[in-house]
Amino acid sequence: MKMGLVGTNGSGKTEICRYMREKGAAIFSLSEIVRKEARARGLREDRDTLISIGNELKKNYGLSVLAERCFQTYLETKPRHVVFDSIRNVEEASFLTRHNVHLIGIDAPIELRYQRIQNRKNETDRIDIETFKRQDKEENEGKSFGQHIYSVFPFCEIIIQNTGDLSELYSSVDRLVFTKKVRDL
Repeated sequence: MKMGLVGTNGSGKTEICRYMREKGAAIFSLSEIVRKEARARGLREDRDTLISIGNELKKNYGLSVLAERCFQTYLETKPRHVVFDSIRNVEEASFLTRHNVHLIGIDAPIELRYQRIQNRKNETDRIDIETFKRQDKEENEGKSFGQHIYSVFPFCEIIIQNTGDLSELYSSVDRLVFTKKVRDL
């Protein structure tokens, strides 16, 4: 099984990754490539810095660079089940789907997503609601180079509306992945 996750900030991608890791899947996060670059440069891992670095990498190496690098790591290790996390543009989605990765979208209302990021308290989540809305718009609507999440949703075989608790989210994943509702997962 090769699955990719497309979703808005705070929608539940990380929770799906945790769940899939427990089920034996390897997780390859496109965002982790950007985080590693920030650490190598000695920079903070706040969202604006990560967006800037991601944009720089995409400008220098092409819009699918993060997907290509993650896929190369997958090829080096060849786990039986893999989840590619944080797919954010059409070129990344196109690259992965050409390599038989099945994309699943995840979304939730913006107020609920903001509550979730406040609860998880990552470095990137120490922001007010107005900053969250600005960043959300930039990432989702293509206002940030190399990120246009809403344009990637059409590549998804299904989109989960994650408005419930974790048990509901896990049930959705079970129905989709483990009962093979998603095409040939």
